[in-house]
Amino acid sequence: MKFRGKIIDIACLNHFTRVVTTISKLTKMCVLRLTPDNLFFVLSGKVANGGVSMWCELSQANFFDEYQMEGVSSEDNEICLEVTPENLSRALKTVQNAKAVKVKLTKKHCPCFTIAAELPTLSSVSRVVTHDVPVDVIPRRLWHEFKEPSMPDFDVSIYLPPLKTMKNIVDRMKNLSNFLAMTPPRMAARLRAGTRRAWWRPGWTSGGCSSSSWGSRSTPPRPCATSSIRASST
Repeated sequence: MKFRGKIIDIACLNHFTRVVTTISKLTKMCVLRLTPDNLFFVLSGKVANGGVSMWCELSQANFFDEYQMEGVSSEDNEICLEVTPENLSRALKTVQNAKAVKVKLTKKHCPCFTIAAELPTLSSVSRVVTHDVPVDVIPRRLWHEFKEPSMPDFDVSIYLPPLKTMKNIVDRMKNLSNFLAMTPPRMAARLRAGTRRAWWRPGWTSGGCSSSSWGSRSTPPRPCATSSIRASST
């Protein structure tokens, strides 16, 4: 098995770092699946037992300027690794201003993701920072557990407010209950005017109470969220 990649574009490096950082906040361990065209971050928890499932698919051409990999065989040209996304995120955050970042799969005291970054310098002497992130190689007999999950067809699509707005509201409610329900009201019919339409402001529920509102405007504003909180004790 071989893997080697190189990122030169700073914007691509920052974007990849943000993706890994987001994943690190969702889970302590996940599976990184490498194929010739894509990278997959997979978490296959048992949803029925309260677990969390995650499927993140990244096209390597959108991030890497150079990308080479060889799987376990020509028939199964893939590599599956168990990684700690927090360790990978920490290593990437320290090389955000690098001229170039090389990522390769190495074997030292254990299998590792080796991240080597060439940092800018005022002198003619180059500075290279290297991070070794330990990983575990997943045997081929377990690969069937990390395939793309089947998703049902969706009947409704909801345009949510900015994620920052949602995060602020959820953070205020997290100390009130272990569960938070977000319930949309019935979708109103669009207004007859060509440019006038109904805007839905999602209702937030914590402790059994929700609030929502509708409005119509000629020029739709940015959707906002209203909140209503009811705390109860037993």
